Amino acid sequence: MKRHIIFASHGLLASGILSSVELILGKQPDIHTLCAYVDEGVDVSRQVNDLLARFPDGDEILVITDIFAGSVNNEFIRFIHRPGFHLLAGLNLPLVIELLISAEEQNTLKYINEALINAKESIQYCNQTIQDAMHVDKEF
Repeated sequence: MKRHIIFASHGLLASGILSSVELILGKQPDIHTLCAYVDEGVDVSRQVNDLLARFPDGDEILVITDIFAGSVNNEFIRFIHRPGFHLLAGLNLPLVIELLISAEEQNTLKYINEALINAKESIQYCNQTIQDAMHVDKEF
């Protein structure tokens, strides 16, 4: 079984995330992107169908879309009952890096949940975090 990852977004966010990932981690052969609404007249449903048709049955597919309940996410929701299909929303660089550095994990639920937890911890209001850290340092 092979695991494929798809970044999907409104506009070019998905390809931009892939570009950043490859700058940091190197070439990623099993990552695919879907950039919706970039070319006028291209149907998003057809884009999704064509992309998913490229993967053999039995392969695992992890899709990360930009916005929960957005039109791109909604197109992929149609496949949520497909065996080996996993859909996440909230495409961002920390989440993707967490997933890629833990790619050897065979337990998919553990793999996804740990990446989500770690990625959430990387979202910080830096002013407050630094202020809190400085306050703690003064107490010692």
